[in-house]
Amino acid sequence: MLIAEKQAPWDGGLGVTENELLTLVMSMANRLKRFACHLCGDADGAEDLVQEGFLRALASRTQLRDKSRALPWLLMIVRRLFLEHHRRAERQLHLLEEDASLMDPPIGNLEEEMLRSTLSEEVSRALAALPEEWRTCLLLREVDGFSYEEIAQTVECPLGTVRSRIARARAQLLVSLHTYAADRGIDQGARR
Repeated sequence: MLIAEKQAPWDGGLGVTENELLTLVMSMANRLKRFACHLCGDADGAEDLVQEGFLRALASRTQLRDKSRALPWLLMIVRRLFLEHHRRAERQLHLLEEDASLMDPPIGNLEEEMLRSTLSEEVSRALAALPEEWRTCLLLREVDGFSYEEIAQTVECPLGTVRSRIARARAQLLVSLHTYAADRGIDQGARR
């Protein structure tokens, strides 16, 4: 019998087996990668987040008692990892800014540029300008089709907070895109 087919002896039969978790992750891999890419804006970083998220999920698989809740649970893990990495990077950047000579010049990433071009530049800029909490809730709702309850579980906040974040994100996007259109003289005649 393969190790992956065994259930850990200390979990008392609760949670999912390694094999079940691997099957769940593989079936949701594209959604996890897309979500991670929206968070970090980088395909390589997204892949790393998903892989690290899988390792974390594997270590805490006994917490997942209902397989139907696997996607929100996995997205929550990926989001937590992103926030941890983001905070760590901010601390490191602060240290590096004190000694600017330690920083390497930025290098372009063609794959990242191609992914970003899938949405129009205006929408991408407007989304990037949103606070992370608003952007995450909005993308989970509009791109991934999550219910408000699933989003609340994923981002670990009350349902009312999710609703207000999505409403604020939509309002801010509307303002940003109207401003963009007005700056370029695009006719808003369709809006009556």
